Amino acid sequence: MKKILLFIVAFCGVTVLSHNADAKCTLLSCGDTSFFDPNGWITADVGHNQCWFCGPGPNSCSDGDVVPYLDGVGDVIGLSQCATGFTNRFENYEPGYFCSNSELQSGGGLSGISLDNAKKTYRIDGDATSSFSLGDLDAFIGRASCIYIKCNDGYMPNADKSACIKDNRESRCTSTGGTWNGSACTCATSKNLKLTSDGAACECVSSDYEFDSATKQCNKKKSVIDEENRRRQQEEQNRLNQQRKAACEQSGGTWANNQCSCDGTKNLRVENNVCVCLDDENYVRNGDRCDLTSAAALQQKCTSPDSLASGAYWDDVNKQCRCTNQQYTWNGSVCAMNPAIQKCLLITGANWNYTTGQCYCMEVGKTFNPEGTACVDATSGGSTVPSPSPDDGQAASRAKIEQAVAKMEEIASGMKLTVWRNDEGKFNTSRLLSDSIAGVVLGTAGGLITSNVVKKNNIEDGFEDIQCTIGGQVVAGWGDEFRVGIQ
Repeated sequence: MKKILLFIVAFCGVTVLSHNADAKCTLLSCGDTSFFDPNGWITADVGHNQCWFCGPGPNSCSDGDVVPYLDGVGDVIGLSQCATGFTNRFENYEPGYFCSNSELQSGGGLSGISLDNAKKTYRIDGDATSSFSLGDLDAFIGRASCIYIKCNDGYMPNADKSACIKDNRESRCTSTGGTWNGSACTCATSKNLKLTSDGAACECVSSDYEFDSATKQCNKKKSVIDEENRRRQQEEQNRLNQQRKAACEQSGGTWANNQCSCDGTKNLRVENNVCVCLDDENYVRNGDRCDLTSAAALQQKCTSPDSLASGAYWDDVNKQCRCTNQQYTWNGSVCAMNPAIQKCLLITGANWNYTTGQCYCMEVGKTFNPEGTACVDATSGGSTVPSPSPDDGQAASRAKIEQAVAKMEEIASGMKLTVWRNDEGKFNTSRLLSDSIAGVVLGTAGGLITSNVVKKNNIEDGFEDIQCTIGGQVVAGWGDEFRVGIQ
């Protein structure tokens, strides 16, 4: 007697038992029948070696029991259900649903499935059946079965699992840049690749890339690169503009429309998008503005219209404001008469030495009184402070000039006609020529200054005290013309 194993299968929480408590639904040899066995039977495998029996017999299946039909490799390729009654028979049984792991499945049942290139089998509760050694093991009992459809080798389910299509995953994987390991495709991120949604091929990581079939990788699109470069350049320009804006504002300027503007009232000008002083020589930085240097401020005052009109001019070598009239000095606004010179010239017999910048008495032996208001004899109790005088050479020259003038005055006073007129009362041109040739030599520190004097007027007309001096020495009186040269 064969070893009998009875499987009671639970389906949907209900235990399905044989309708005949005595029936075992045992797989028997097709020739192993007895008087008590029913006449309903089917073969259990493609080899027809063993059979299932349906009826009231002790080894027969009960009403409603489901038995499998196996192929040569042990897959359940058919199901039959025992039906008892007036006659005992097996009827074809088809489960109402697909196994959860079936490669093909459809909500519309088998009508929505194509079995081309596929194999339809059945499983118990979704578990795969194993190969039976027929005769040694009994089959299962009950209705807890499901439809399992598997694609044949070389084929795979399509996207909606309604049919089996050619399994081209390897070629799809490798042709799209992936690597096939026999069951799955992998895609290298270093090639800017990722798996497709079905996991069977590779695609570019984003729409910014395009696939290069020659190198089997994705490269960034030129349009994307150009846009990135443009954006990067714009960002760099914005960064530079921010730096320039900060530099402009720190230098005292105002930044607008990517340009720096500077306030001229603050003595600023634009240079390389920052504010600098109008020039480095005359201006110095003072916070957010530039101020004139001391010399530049002085020069600006010196060259003002009022100052220039008064005879002022700028000495750029010594950085001083001077006056064209040596009797004048610049008082900070205009050129005005030097008070010291003015005081000196009001003293009778006194004169101003422009070389030494001092007042002195012209007559030898004269000096200033203690009040400094008049020239008096040195022996009459003048100022204890010796009056400044020229050097010995200048004194000797002045003495000669004074003697010559005195002599000429003496001659002129003793003659009816002056030496400047002839007997006819006309101008004595020969005297003019002789006097213009006879020069007077004056000694100075810078050399010899020659003074040629031409007497044009000997008439006393109230201007006798007006004289012309060089270095404090009288070289001509009122109405005389003279020429000065340096030797």
